[in-house]
Amino acid sequence: MQQLRRAVGCPPGLVISSDACKGLENAVEKIFPKCEYRECMRHLYQKFMKKFHGKVYTDHLYPATRGFTEHKFRWHMQKIFEADPSAIEYLEKHHNRIWYRCAFGVDSKVDYLTNNISESFNKQIKDLKGLNLCELLDRIRELIMVKFNVRRHVGRYLAGIILPEVLKRLNALSKTIGPHKVAWNTEHEAEITLYDVKAYDQRHTVDLKQRTCSCRKFQVSGQPCIHALTFICSMRGANIESFVDEYYSVAKFQAAYAGALPTMTDRTQWEQVDLGFMVYPPVQEKRPPGRPRVQRIRGFLEDPGRKVVKCKKCGRNGHFAKTCNLPPLVIAEPPPMEHTPTKREREMLLQPRRKLWKMTNLSQIIKDRRLLSRRTRRSRRQRRSRRRRRLRK
Repeated sequence: MQQLRRAVGCPPGLVISSDACKGLENAVEKIFPKCEYRECMRHLYQKFMKKFHGKVYTDHLYPATRGFTEHKFRWHMQKIFEADPSAIEYLEKHHNRIWYRCAFGVDSKVDYLTNNISESFNKQIKDLKGLNLCELLDRIRELIMVKFNVRRHVGRYLAGIILPEVLKRLNALSKTIGPHKVAWNTEHEAEITLYDVKAYDQRHTVDLKQRTCSCRKFQVSGQPCIHALTFICSMRGANIESFVDEYYSVAKFQAAYAGALPTMTDRTQWEQVDLGFMVYPPVQEKRPPGRPRVQRIRGFLEDPGRKVVKCKKCGRNGHFAKTCNLPPLVIAEPPPMEHTPTKREREMLLQPRRKLWKMTNLSQIIKDRRLLSRRTRRSRRQRRSRRRRRLRK
């Protein structure tokens, strides 16, 4: 943490998000006392569901976290309190960090609830964790160097003011605007009312000059919310790019990846430095029996990732045929059919004649169909012969 403080400092709007383990929590409080300390919601939910189970927690805990306003957060937490007051006491005692959006600051313009960015980085270096420390750091440096080069190359071809992915998301959101009413107050202020199908009208105030909305999503995320987009789309000649925060601009993206990491040779070509003392390798403890564990222990709500084996003898899951003590599974074979219908016969069966589909015997249906076809041919021959007789007379 001290090295991180030397690298980034403690600028205003700094946010640190972690899984709130005790050692990391104490370190962040000591090194970054003025930063906004958030807790990952996925880790909190995983620990919370170990102690409290029920539909009321799954229906109200995450909605309370996603809400940007305080009254929405308190409404969902009240439902949890009515179900079990000890759940609120547990959250206040063991998870007293910021894990709900209504308490997020407006300086960082980040509304993430989880640490998925760090989890994706851990996935990239998953195969490198077994290397020695020096080799591990060198491979991470190489990974970051290549990533910066790719992003720097992408940034050269970006056009416009705002990143295309952000504009694509906002344009898709603007197409979902339903019935609404815009009550103008000034050139930049208005009251936006969205009519819901559940007969619940939501009215919010929007100020485009200050880039604020009463739902707080505009301030926290830095992107126009659905109410601000409704106001912008009602203005003639307005551009959505003008109301997006500069953190999502192409210039900021290019500036973030403008620097380049210095290249390095392998450690066999490094300069030999005389430290004045001998550095011995660490004392290795006695290796425990068995194969060393490579994969981490999965969480409570995570998929175990194991393949389900199936016994070929009894047909059940969870064991092999070699260790199976259950009786073999007997599958009754279907009775053989008297006659396999041909393609012509199947087409005939699809044509409803004289309600023959009510008959169950397939062979009898086929015989009746053939009999009907013979009768129709016979009646046609009889009509032709009668017609010829009349013409002769």
